[in-house]
Amino acid sequence: MTEQHSQPDGRRPSASGARRRRRWCKVSLLALVVLAVVLVATLAFRALMASPGRAQGERPQRMPRVSVSDVQATDEPQEQPVAQPAETVTVRLMMVGDILMHSSVIDSGRQADGSLAYDHLFAPLAADIAEADVAVLNQETILGGSSWPYTGYPTFNSPQEVGDAEAAAGFDVILKATNHTLDLGYDGVRAELAYWASAHPEVAVIGMADPDDDGICPAGGTSPAGAYVYEKDGLRIALLNYTDVLNGNVDPAHDGRAVSVMSEEGVRADVAAARERADIVVVFAHWGEEYETVPTERERHWADVLREAGADVVIGGHPHVIQPVEVLGEGDERMLVCWSVGNFVSTQLGAANMVGGMVRIDFVKDAQGARVGEYAFIPTVTQREGGTAGITAYKLADYTDELAARSPISSIDGGNGATAAWYADYCAQVLGDAFDRETASVHGSL
Repeated sequence: MTEQHSQPDGRRPSASGARRRRRWCKVSLLALVVLAVVLVATLAFRALMASPGRAQGERPQRMPRVSVSDVQATDEPQEQPVAQPAETVTVRLMMVGDILMHSSVIDSGRQADGSLAYDHLFAPLAADIAEADVAVLNQETILGGSSWPYTGYPTFNSPQEVGDAEAAAGFDVILKATNHTLDLGYDGVRAELAYWASAHPEVAVIGMADPDDDGICPAGGTSPAGAYVYEKDGLRIALLNYTDVLNGNVDPAHDGRAVSVMSEEGVRADVAAARERADIVVVFAHWGEEYETVPTERERHWADVLREAGADVVIGGHPHVIQPVEVLGEGDERMLVCWSVGNFVSTQLGAANMVGGMVRIDFVKDAQGARVGEYAFIPTVTQREGGTAGITAYKLADYTDELAARSPISSIDGGNGATAAWYADYCAQVLGDAFDRETASVHGSL
């Protein structure tokens, strides 16, 4: 006999009531399944919206060796609705000028055991390098290594231990499009590229490439080394490097494929291609006349070409002296130009050649879009003393007469040794009213 259960009021359950309960259970189970599907879909949608690459599809493919994306993304869903303003993202770029490995600079790294070490070149700027998201320098001379004798001016070959010091200091990008790129021919280019690829693959090398590599040009561009794209939380910065100056040692059979040479058609195509991949485009240009403290008409021509092409910032080098900082254009078409950053380290003769510039720029992206934020041009002074580790560079604000007394450099007018005050006066003369003596810098914002 089947046991029958009573309702709380003592009534027995009817058959229709049992059917209703079974239907109710099925409906409840179906509702739970639908709710679970909706929950999973919502979480997936939020994760997709949190992805920094959502506005532009999948992240672009990296270029071999020379186009490295450093991504710091999060998979956590956003707490606020998508319609709310996005959190502000800031990327700090820092750049120093020409590393000229003259013979005395090479000798400054010779150790007692016969080895070479060059950490001293960058030691005084360690904190500034560490603060940067992207640290850049212009390695003017070829790092061919010990396969050739080490030589200074006019045909350079520099130790690869210099690159070890640059990587150890925290530099992320090495600029190689200069008039000395082909001092050792294409074999020198290949030797340096092989060194970076094997010893420091995390460091991007731009402006130079193996001329026999058929995959070196990005789609739509002509720059041999392509663009380096740095990414942080959805803010993408593209860096390009060119030279307008060569020493006449280009093999026409390779059409300058080993070094990025400026041409109007090429830079316009490259900047356009970079804009497809990034929010901000920065161009490093090796241009101008040596020892001239004002930009030439040719520099201004190239600046106009780059601004029209869509570049946001141009930072120049090659004159071996600093030149002013300027903002070109109006409104949304404004472009920041640091005409020349001068030398970082060298053994050139004049006090003016001891003055370089450290450029610091904060790029910002928020709900209003991406833009150039605050910037600073911070003069540096090369310190030259005898012996091992006797060559380095300090920020002008940190340079003292005590340091100057140990580094006797004649001023450009043939006077006595340059003092800290002389360097400040010189920077004020070249940089004009924009130079702030109190902070020993030029600073502003776009």
